[in-house]
Amino acid sequence: MQIDTLTYELPSNNYVPVESIKKQIVIGHTFNHNMRHVTGWLHRYNGVYKKTAAFTIDSAGLVYQHFDPKYQSRYFNNLDQDKKSIIILIENDGWLVKNNENNEFITWIGDIYKQPKQIVEKRWRGYDHWMPYNEKQIESATELVRMLCEEFEIPMTSFNHNTKVDNLGDYKGVIYKSNLDRHFTDISPAWDFESFNNKLELK
Repeated sequence: MQIDTLTYELPSNNYVPVESIKKQIVIGHTFNHNMRHVTGWLHRYNGVYKKTAAFTIDSAGLVYQHFDPKYQSRYFNNLDQDKKSIIILIENDGWLVKNNENNEFITWIGDIYKQPKQIVEKRWRGYDHWMPYNEKQIESATELVRMLCEEFEIPMTSFNHNTKVDNLGDYKGVIYKSNLDRHFTDISPAWDFESFNNKLELK
């Protein structure tokens, strides 16, 4: 698959250039758009912010590599979890709040949601409305996960839900960030779990 390794490449200040054995691929989302999360990484903590991800899949389905996935970051601020994880972020604003006065939806940072795709309505973890993902993102996530599973010898198994799963410490495979902790809201209910799993099996 085509991966852009240059446009949003991070300097070593923004990850931990130490190789580690990978056991899990963790999928979350960016809580932002237009790749603004990368700009945030570069400017926080005087440029030494390390809560970063190896990959982002943008809204067009393009895949960007931020650092070599054999290395690690401090994404979870948990050494055991960070060492064994390859983080993939899907570009998505996440939960939305409805302004009933003008029937607009607002993102968590105060931007007005203006995309034409229909908002997903489902009560989950304290929120009711979610920005949709798109088919190109699911296609790219499938290809990227398959490639990484083969390269790092990670079992190509994935959950069909985004709820908390106990005892994932020894699990080997693909998980969602929200499987790790009930306070995480990514991946959201807008993700098509069935389509993603079917594509993983069919390709």
